[in-house]
Amino acid sequence: MKRTSTSGGSRSDLILFLSISFVGAWITMIPLWADGLRRTSAAQGTPRLAALCMILMMLVPALAAFGLTVRGRGPRQAVRALGLTRATPWRHEVRSVAVALTIPLGLTATGLTVATLVGWYTPAHLPGPATVAPLVLSALLSVPLYFGEELGWQGYLLPRLLRYGRTRGLLIGGAIWGAWHVPMTALGGSYPGHSVLLGIPVAVMTAMLLGTVIATVRLSTGSVWAAVAAHLSLNEFTLPLTREISGRLVDPLLAGPLSISTWPVTSLAVLGIWLAYRRRAGRDQPLPTVEGQLTASRF
Repeated sequence: MKRTSTSGGSRSDLILFLSISFVGAWITMIPLWADGLRRTSAAQGTPRLAALCMILMMLVPALAAFGLTVRGRGPRQAVRALGLTRATPWRHEVRSVAVALTIPLGLTATGLTVATLVGWYTPAHLPGPATVAPLVLSALLSVPLYFGEELGWQGYLLPRLLRYGRTRGLLIGGAIWGAWHVPMTALGGSYPGHSVLLGIPVAVMTAMLLGTVIATVRLSTGSVWAAVAAHLSLNEFTLPLTREISGRLVDPLLAGPLSISTWPVTSLAVLGIWLAYRRRAGRDQPLPTVEGQLTASRF
């Protein structure tokens, strides 16, 4: 294996970014821990305090990434280094965002088929305009929040992890993403009603798989915006639509984009990504790069 070389900064910068992101995540959740909040059922909604804490938590990676990059390169170079400028023509970028929006929908639909076959999910009807319209509005308003996460994970962290090899870097990034959610997962955020000892490992595994897919979207486009679209689609469309079209209360552990029933299809997607990279590397063709800094890696 030949490791990817980057100009992505020192190891101390990486450690500092992760430290700020993880400590910041725990700090933003302190009000919820102090309030004794814990989701014990999927039927529970999200209190305003929890929503506010989650908003602040999602902005932490972006603030850390931008602050560290500005410190090292200055504001103008930071914008380019974090993948905020167009790496491709507008037409291609819009197309990439559109495709990125559909990827979580396709993965979730296949996972729900598996869940239905094993009796974990009961679809009742297709979503209509009255269901979809509020989701679209919510998604548009939530773009800054997902931008906050992905600017940190895909704009700052990903290029620095690729020095350890492309496959390894993608999986490590997904595991970090899952571990970062622990303060929320421990409060029943993703898997209400289930033990923390079960919820946290499942959350990390799910994040490794889905995070690899989102990171591949980032690499294939050279822009962080497509990754933002994929993450937004995951949370703002697939999660609520899973609940809306069901004929009964859905257990997120068993059905939906974050469930174990979606693992087979996301695992196949990750395998396909790995095989595609292996094939391209075997033909000595350059792999997609981030901001022109990354060279092709071999697995």
